[in-house]
Amino acid sequence: MSGHTPPTLQKLARQTLLRNEAMAIACLGELPTMLFPALFKEAFEGRHINLVKEMVAAWPFPCLPVGALMKTPNGETMKALLDGVDMRLTRKFHPRCLMTPLETFSVTCYIISQNELNSFSCCKSLFQLKHLELRGVILHDVDIMSLRGFLEKVADTLETLDLQCCRMKDSQLYALLPALRNFSQLTTVKFYSNKFSMPILKDLLQHTANWSTVNVEQYPAPLECYDDSAQVSVERFAQLCRELMDTLRAIRQPKNISFATEICYTCGERCVYHNGPRLCCCWQ
Repeated sequence: MSGHTPPTLQKLARQTLLRNEAMAIACLGELPTMLFPALFKEAFEGRHINLVKEMVAAWPFPCLPVGALMKTPNGETMKALLDGVDMRLTRKFHPRCLMTPLETFSVTCYIISQNELNSFSCCKSLFQLKHLELRGVILHDVDIMSLRGFLEKVADTLETLDLQCCRMKDSQLYALLPALRNFSQLTTVKFYSNKFSMPILKDLLQHTANWSTVNVEQYPAPLECYDDSAQVSVERFAQLCRELMDTLRAIRQPKNISFATEICYTCGERCVYHNGPRLCCCWQ
């Protein structure tokens, strides 16, 4: 007897739908909910552009996690994803079920183009977003103003903002400040691994007086903590982070706040300042 395991009925159904994209799109209104995640993953990875767009528009869950699918940047697939999200506002696929705006949008480790950022920022079905994760989405070389406009639109609903490892610089954070200060529901904000100086970090903290609901705050240690060879100066790290902490406490009382250096290439850890400095293994 052969040890080969035959494909499941669900696998066969997905294969049939992917071979006939037009039929798959026509059947979305009757597609069992349990088939959506696996079929969407295979359609996305196979770059079935039209099916991806229609599946996003018909997505039956409040969260659409695409970060893990973004292994290699593809502008056409990203555009189809955003077009589908926007279509959710006017499409009805299930009897008694009008598609509602997404609550969570997550893209990680992605080199985003200016056009993609602009399209994302204009996507109306994201204007009631609660959780935005752009961790590892490289923003260093893009015009950030479209993201600022988007953040202004979700100021009354956003609860989580994760912009870690985006390689943002001072001028970009400065451009976002008018939007950041208006958040009223924010509970978690993460900025680790961005390249911000001491003055802009102080400016950011001084714009957070309204962040009374924030429980977790993570900021990068200022650039002034590093010497000319990009090594952490322990004394400056402790001094400057303590100064930033004092700046914030003069405005409001933070619940859980930390400042952290870049990850150490030797031990793989960060130096973190919470109630005091906690150094990476190389300094202990």
